[in-house]
Amino acid sequence: MQRSTGLIVRFLIIAIVVLTFVGFMVSYTVGFNEKAVVATFGRADETSVITDPGLRFRIPYVHSVTRYDTRLRLVETVPVELGTADQRTLALTAYLAWRVEDPLKFYKRFSGSGDGAVDHYDAARSILLNQLGSAMTVVSQYRLDELLSSDVNGSSLPELEQRMLAMLNGGGGTAGSVGGLADTGIVPVAVGISTISLAQEVTKSVIDRMNKNREKIIGETLSQGSSQAAAIRSSAENDAKRILAFAQTSAGRIRNQAQAEVTAFTERMNEKPELAVFLKNMELMRLAHGKTTTLVLPTSLPGLEYFTPGASSFLRDGNIPTLGLDRLVTPPARTGRPAAAAPAGEEGTR
Repeated sequence: MQRSTGLIVRFLIIAIVVLTFVGFMVSYTVGFNEKAVVATFGRADETSVITDPGLRFRIPYVHSVTRYDTRLRLVETVPVELGTADQRTLALTAYLAWRVEDPLKFYKRFSGSGDGAVDHYDAARSILLNQLGSAMTVVSQYRLDELLSSDVNGSSLPELEQRMLAMLNGGGGTAGSVGGLADTGIVPVAVGISTISLAQEVTKSVIDRMNKNREKIIGETLSQGSSQAAAIRSSAENDAKRILAFAQTSAGRIRNQAQAEVTAFTERMNEKPELAVFLKNMELMRLAHGKTTTLVLPTSLPGLEYFTPGASSFLRDGNIPTLGLDRLVTPPARTGRPAAAAPAGEEGTR
């Protein structure tokens, strides 16, 4: 019983595999974004085109099914150097958006390039690139400033792209049309210029011109800087001269004032020479007085007479004493009494 059940299961599995294989061989599916061409022994006509999505059946080895994706496809050229109307050389890159509009024409045109839709797309791409390159020659009717205008509304690029698209579509009978796509089942949808660049020699000339302009700007800037530096230097020199003249005038005025004060002081001192000598001696005593200095000097030295013991007794009655080398003499008092003489030869110690 178990053996018969196993055989049945194996038979069912084999039957399912066979039916699946047979179903795969005799059926095909058309997607919502696809159109199919069912050729009989490699021949196709208007009745061979399937546009409605869904499941279909075919006879193996009699019918061959080729499905084409009707969504937009894109091709892009390599950079191509073209001349403009003003003798400028540009390197342009263009793209083309296209789709398979008539699958029967597309099949008849490219079926000899391979068995699958991928081979047909590759063959169509080669033709489209050639047609697009021919349409790009219309750029020779435009100047460079028209194509690369700073004003968006003033640029002729949209017009150039529309003319290229019209040429690919046959131009509507206009002169200069490319054509060649009407019998392929291909419909060009949009044409655009993806990149525009200057050719190498033009780029070099532009760079040289930019360098010259930059050098000109640098020269003008240096010239302006030199002029400004000269003006600043001249202003600084004038300011320095004015300040120096003012300082010299002020110094002369101060010097004259000091000289006048010195002259007046000298005249006053010349009136009382003994007073001047006395003040200098007092100044010497003040400067010689120190906290950590011990001097042993004879009182006979000039200026040291006032260190003589008892010298202060001679400073009575507001009289200016007269100094001597070996004595300290005080002028007679106003009362007419003789002045006492101090003993000489004594030494003072401090």
